[in-house]
Amino acid sequence: MLIVLLETLMELRKLFLVLLLVIFIHSEDLTARSMLRQRREYPHRPQKKMAQRTMVELDLSYDFSVPGETFRISFVVILPETIPGRQNILGIKYSPKPTRVFNQNGNRYAEFAFIRPDRQEKVKINIKAELLRYDLLTAREQAEKKHYESTGLKDFLKHERYIEKDHAEIQQIAESIEGSTQIEIVKNIYNYVIDNMEYTTHNDNDWGAVKALQCRKGDCTEYSDLLIALCRAKNIPAMFVAGYTVGFGDISPKHNWVEVFLQDYGWVPFDPSWGDVNNFILRDRAFSRMRPVYMYLNHIRNDKVINNSHFAGYKYWGDRARVKDSIEFKRISPIFPKTR
Repeated sequence: MLIVLLETLMELRKLFLVLLLVIFIHSEDLTARSMLRQRREYPHRPQKKMAQRTMVELDLSYDFSVPGETFRISFVVILPETIPGRQNILGIKYSPKPTRVFNQNGNRYAEFAFIRPDRQEKVKINIKAELLRYDLLTAREQAEKKHYESTGLKDFLKHERYIEKDHAEIQQIAESIEGSTQIEIVKNIYNYVIDNMEYTTHNDNDWGAVKALQCRKGDCTEYSDLLIALCRAKNIPAMFVAGYTVGFGDISPKHNWVEVFLQDYGWVPFDPSWGDVNNFILRDRAFSRMRPVYMYLNHIRNDKVINNSHFAGYKYWGDRARVKDSIEFKRISPIFPKTR
């Protein structure tokens, strides 16, 4: 009797397990079909889009110290201009009013002249701007494969101070970099620079592409010089860009990056020092995407108007005068018209 009862319980247990298995399979099937239906209805999960514009306010302050007998100071600073697709300059205020504002070599400058200056002089400039996202990805979306004429580009193919594209070491590296398209060549140059450079800050004067290659380190200036030299050595026009960036933490807003001329898309910006990360996915993303945090100022590598500096320069007559600058960036909210 006991044996029969045990056998009956075993059979019931088997039936219960089979029933659980059937329910589980049915449940999995419903879940799978539900997921498949969702994938068909939403083939790509919505992702947070990168911001397309940033509203900023920039306060520049230049404090001059005049300890001796200085008869005159001439101070020249580069001003940002509206660049379609890159930035809109909404307003610039000065204190004091500049002696003159002038254009030269494609840049815009303000000059401040102090005759028999006081012991302390100050220049303040307030800039409000809308910074627009522009990178390889947006260039591809907007250009629709138009062909850009390669005219007027000789200045961006030449050998010059800091961009020594004809140097034997630069030429040797350039010959080793290949690609089936312009973009592929530029990306391989971009990766070469990142793989062979270590980001570091230094207080020396600019090093240039050759020294950057030999030392295998530098800051944003050296990264940019090396990338430009290698592009030019491959007969791809490239230019140096100086400007400001917002939102990079404790790093100075002063920054340098690169624009490369691509026949299908025109001038396209790249920032090799920002792309110097070990994660190849993030590096690839940085190559084609740049946040709207760049304020463009200067595209001349050796700008004689500002004594070959990137942002501002000054001259003095008499005893030496010194200047100290400060930069404060802040985001501002866009002003929308009131609605009733």
